[in-house]
Formats: sequence, structure tokens, C-alpha cells
Amino acid sequence: MSATYFIGIDGGGTKTEGVLTDREGRILARVLGPASNPNDRPPEESVTILADLVHELLEQAGLTTAHLPCVSCFGGIAGGINHRDTLLGGLGAALPALGRLDIRSDVHILLAGEIPEGDGACVICGTGSACFLRRNRELIRIGGWGYLLDSGGSGYDIGRDGLEAALRARDGRGRPTDLTDLLSAHLGGEVHTKITDIYMGGKTYIAACAPVVFRAAEEGDEVALAILDRNARCLAELIEAAWKWLTQDGDASEFLPVVMGGGISVAKAPAWQEAILARLSPAVSVRMSVASVPPVFGALVEAVRQSSEAGQAMDVAALRTLFADSYRKKT
Repeated sequence: MSATYFIGIDGGGTKTEGVLTDREGRILARVLGPASNPNDRPPEESVTILADLVHELLEQAGLTTAHLPCVSCFGGIAGGINHRDTLLGGLGAALPALGRLDIRSDVHILLAGEIPEGDGACVICGTGSACFLRRNRELIRIGGWGYLLDSGGSGYDIGRDGLEAALRARDGRGRPTDLTDLLSAHLGGEVHTKITDIYMGGKTYIAACAPVVFRAAEEGDEVALAILDRNARCLAELIEAAWKWLTQDGDASEFLPVVMGGGISVAKAPAWQEAILARLSPAVSVRMSVASVPPVFGALVEAVRQSSEAGQAMDVAALRTLFADSYRKKT
């Protein structure tokens, strides 16, 4: 049975967003749910969150489980690449009648939505950070190995660096910084009194401190500026690695299209992109842009593409126009 409805899911470290559309790309339902990154919780919990989201989308659109055979669903889930089999198996069991289903990473859907064809790279800067390069249709992952094995460029790293700087200043081990007062106001108490909350809140709680670091930097605080400099260099390093992969066989490339996604990239555009570009090697030629539509659009593109009959006739530009118009009405 060919797909009549399409579900795109963007699962991140802070929230999960899902949309259900008709064949033309008009959004019939939109649902926001809790974070579904299986690296941060038992994968079985991620499956439950995703399955509940699908059921809620159906209900909001006035559909029932009887419509599932007509649905093509694609999820771009942060951490999904490490637990793909578990997520697919769990969702397949929870939604056995679903017409089509696939799970990839959140970076995958950013690339699909913004650079649907040809070589290109995308860099996520949200709660976490990572880069994916598409080279001759092959996807190459660069970075994004999780906060225990990788560092730099993410909201978590920026927030953690800010908290560390405030604690070091309090101890007398580091330079005085406006972060001390700004983070205390953000947390509702002096940083050293909030250690339990910080550890219990984990990665998402710490990443929520990143905007405070940006604020301090905008006000000229040297410690905050140094933190952003280090993290911008880490993101530039991801892009430089992507450039090396692209040109490693000696193939000439005029430039590398790079799209930036994630909450920080969007919220701090264009200054954050300019900071990253300023730290790139002169030998690296890129054309950088910021995601123009929510990442869930890329999941929708893949949901349509995996339904072969619909995918053959897919016009991504037309789909984007209809999606953007109906998305504005749903938000």
C-alpha cells in the first residue's frame, strides 16, 4: 500500500518534535515531547517516547491505528545511530502495522532538509555537537562521540565551561568573571551551592547554562569570550576535517556547502557562524548557512523519499514551501 501520510520526527537531547503531513506536505498534526536521545536514557524509554508521540500525532490528525499501513515514518534521533537496531525493533513491535519506518541520526535529517542532493556537510550545535559529511552519497560522521569521549562546540561544553569558570573564580584558582553572578542568578543560588542540582540535572541542565555564557561574552567578559573562542575553534575543527575528507583523493572542490543546525546555531545566528568562519584555515573554502526550516522537515523529506512511489515524484522545494506555510500556522 502506498503511503498517504508521512511522519517526520526530530529527537534531540532537549525535546522531541514530530509532524504528520499529507502527500502535499501540509501539516495535519504537530507534537512536542520529551528528549528521546537513547544515549541519555535507557533505549526502551526512548522507544516509548517515540511510540507515544506517533499515537498522539494520529489522534491530533483525526486518524486511528487503522491508518498506520498508509503511514511512512522517519526519525532523526540524536544518539539514534548507536541504538538504531534497538529503536527500530522496539518501534516495530509497538507499531507493527506501520507502513514504512526508518531511524537515523538528527544530523542526517538536517542534511536531508537543507542540502538534499550533492556533497555537503552539516554541523549540529545544540545540546551536543557533531558533523556529518555527504561525499558521493556516502555519509561520513565526524565527531559527536558523546560528552565522555568528545568535547567542544556543544551547548553542554559551553555551559560546563561556564560553570567551571565560576567555580574556579570562587576558589581563587581562576580569574574573576561576570559569569559568577550571571550563573548564580540563572540557577537561583550561588553556583557552589547548586552542585547537587547540576549533577542530577545532567547534560540538558548544564547545556541550559550556555546562553548565560553568550550573554557574558556579549557584555565583554574576557573569561566568557575565551570560552566561546575555544568552542568555536572546536566547531571549525569539525569543518576542516570534513574538508579533508572531501578533498583527500585530490579531487578539486570549489567550496564545501555547510549548514549549521541546533538551538545555539539558530539562536545565535549570524554571529556564531561568523565566529566559526573566522577560525577556519584559509585553505578551507566553505559556503555556510543556517538551517532555514526546523530539522523535522528533513525527517519529513526522508519519510517521503523512502516511500518509493511518492519519492519518485518528490519536489523538495515545493514540499518546503507547503511545509513552511503550514508549520507557521501550527506554532
